Amino acid sequence: MSMETRITIFLHKIISLLILKEVLYEAQKCHNSNSCIYKNVLNTGLCWGYETNCPQHLGYSNAHCPGDHKGWVSSKHQQLQTFFNQADFGFVKQQILSKTAICEPAADGESLLECSSYLQFCRGKNLYLDFRDVPARKESFRYKMDVLKKGQIGGKCKLDKLRLHSEATHQSPLQSWAPEIQHFEEISDLVNEESQICDVFIDKPTFIMKIDATVNMYHHFCDFFNLYTSLHVNGTHSKMFSRDINILIWETYAYHSNFGVTWSAFTQNPLMNLRTFQGKRVCFREVVFPLLPRMIFGLYYNTPIVWGCKESGLFHAFSKFILHRLKIPNRTAIDQVAKPKIKILLLSRNTQYRRILNEQALLDALKLSPRQYSVKRVEFTHETDFRHQLRMIQDTDVFIGMHGAGLTHLLFLPDWAAVFELYNCADEHCYADLARLRGIHYQTWTNPVKLKPQDEGHHPSDGGPHAKFTNYSFDTEEFLRIVDLAANHVTNHAAYRHMLSHIRERYGIESVIYLLSWTRNRFSWLQLTRSRKHTVNWPKNFTLTETKMTQKRPVPSSKILELRMKLFQTRKRENFMTAVVKSVFQRKGLVEVEWIPLPASLEILVLVLVVMGTKGKEK
Repeated sequence: MSMETRITIFLHKIISLLILKEVLYEAQKCHNSNSCIYKNVLNTGLCWGYETNCPQHLGYSNAHCPGDHKGWVSSKHQQLQTFFNQADFGFVKQQILSKTAICEPAADGESLLECSSYLQFCRGKNLYLDFRDVPARKESFRYKMDVLKKGQIGGKCKLDKLRLHSEATHQSPLQSWAPEIQHFEEISDLVNEESQICDVFIDKPTFIMKIDATVNMYHHFCDFFNLYTSLHVNGTHSKMFSRDINILIWETYAYHSNFGVTWSAFTQNPLMNLRTFQGKRVCFREVVFPLLPRMIFGLYYNTPIVWGCKESGLFHAFSKFILHRLKIPNRTAIDQVAKPKIKILLLSRNTQYRRILNEQALLDALKLSPRQYSVKRVEFTHETDFRHQLRMIQDTDVFIGMHGAGLTHLLFLPDWAAVFELYNCADEHCYADLARLRGIHYQTWTNPVKLKPQDEGHHPSDGGPHAKFTNYSFDTEEFLRIVDLAANHVTNHAAYRHMLSHIRERYGIESVIYLLSWTRNRFSWLQLTRSRKHTVNWPKNFTLTETKMTQKRPVPSSKILELRMKLFQTRKRENFMTAVVKSVFQRKGLVEVEWIPLPASLEILVLVLVVMGTKGKEK
């Protein structure tokens, strides 16, 4: 890193701190004033989307349905609502609304068990679980439905046996908690740290997990995604995202997975399994049985998705949650060159099947393309650090790979990116739907004449022909055509243009916008309290133009500064942010400011204006 770059970063940090101090000062001054007319907009009311009285326009989701409303629904409104309920925070809301008490306490200190429909999600307080039979099972096990028997799970509460029986119909290891909860019984003793029936009392909240295949990213991230969703279903209290929890994996195998670092996004404590408590009666103050990876109409393995909709807020929030918790830096900077290149990452397979036979020819074609792509080839193996994988994915604009679990990385691409499933091997919907849920542009091979399978493929079980069990070569020109389409999507995406703006007008207003995007990504309070709809996607809603500025004079005039903003969504009256900006401008001695009111939630624009308010020499 050059000395100039280091100095620039240092100055950016200093300016950012001053900006934040200025805005907080004005906000606090208004909050403490009896005459401030903008108090009513200090609290925006932003919400996830499942809370009671959460207006749609203030929710996190940015889901939309540009495609036809055919098939399941009869109107565009019904189409969007169906998608919201199937695969967005509406799914969380349905789980919350369906929760009912299976066993209710009659007095303080007694037990509680409540579950959603079909026992897909359950949580309890002061519950008793008996693991004294586990040592008798000498061989390690998973996916077992007989871990608990009658009377080996219970609590002191009033059990609704009829409701328990009616809900325990999804009898499968990874579909519901029916195999375990069906054996719940009332017990006569209180369950607490002083109870004689408890060999071990766990005071810390504990999440019990039945997990899918840990070697396969697609399946294992069903576990992580449903655990994240369960944090929302569990409640909106202040500690809902606490990492000071236990995770107990419902099997006796020692956990091993290349993706294991992802658990650190949820807990700071060591993982436990059934061997941890074998031979003991264990009591839990708080225990959660989260949503499972293969639920009927679940997330995301069996998610039915209405035609024509995309960009689930729930999937977007999960992506940002994992990247934030694993400390993966956002893609907020690019190579300092006059013409930035689209970054292409080709995921190579060193496997028996679904290899690209002419891979080097395709890579050479990309490197020789007149569009001057930046091209990388990578193999993600079980030895590749997963954080390193995520860092590479965050630094990618177009992600290319054959059908396979590695394409699950698309969950963590930048919002503007595109994924090119080189060939879907006759499994048309798997990764196309996952990309649609995440809101990532999707391309795949459409001309079967221009690809050549090595042979017809032979399924391992019956030997019959199967598209997933062979290798392929691809027509170079058709390959480049599809890559160019994906690259066109990237270059036309507002978020990508926003990221590049500091290169195109390095000393102009767009440079300031980039700086403040950089600042926002480093102040979690701003990230976590603002709706994605109003911050991440704000470049979609307006265009910026600056006058009295030429290429020969890259620094804005300190005497006359005009900022014109065209908004698709505006408010008629000035809001609190207007007052902040005007106050700051007056302190900086500007002669003229032209202002058009902004929505209160676009606080990032305030930071833009504040920086612009400084004199040219100070910038």
